[in-house]
Amino acid sequence: MLRELLASVLAVVALTLASTTSNAQTGQPKTVRAFFDLLPQKYFPLEDCSANPTKKNCDKARAEYLKRFLEIEDTTNGYMKGGCDGAQSCFHMALFKRANGNYIVGLTTSFEAAEDSYFLEYSGGNWRDIGAQVVPEYGKDKVYELPRYGTTVEAYEYNKVAGEGYSKRGRKLYDIIWKDGRFIKK
Repeated sequence: MLRELLASVLAVVALTLASTTSNAQTGQPKTVRAFFDLLPQKYFPLEDCSANPTKKNCDKARAEYLKRFLEIEDTTNGYMKGGCDGAQSCFHMALFKRANGNYIVGLTTSFEAAEDSYFLEYSGGNWRDIGAQVVPEYGKDKVYELPRYGTTVEAYEYNKVAGEGYSKRGRKLYDIIWKDGRFIKK
């Protein structure tokens, strides 16, 4: 009887641990740091991870990057900003909470010759760029300035510099407001 009880308790504990581990890998992150920690190389390449992109190596590179370049981590406002140098990109990240409790992750990366903006969704352990589905007049010909405070995203034109191998931010085009769980052009 005692053996059966002990076996039942162990089975429940094992199932609970398996469930917790599974949720930790595919559950919805809740903080800007948790999203950053899961961000793949595709969206924010880490210099020290590129040569050997294993999870262990990239986790170490991510920790080193934050130690060296983190400028702002505002968990309350869902905003994070990291600096850069000649080889390592900079980033700005902002979270936009949906009515269902999930988030859209706004991400702008920049380096010497370019800027890239993304609006990402993390679901089931996978990342998707959903900018075209959720941002009015979204395009790679624009760069988006993400807010630390408030919910207004500023859209700028993004132009190739004639005769040069780079692009630069141009004039401000319009504002996009996050309201009632969606982006609206102002």
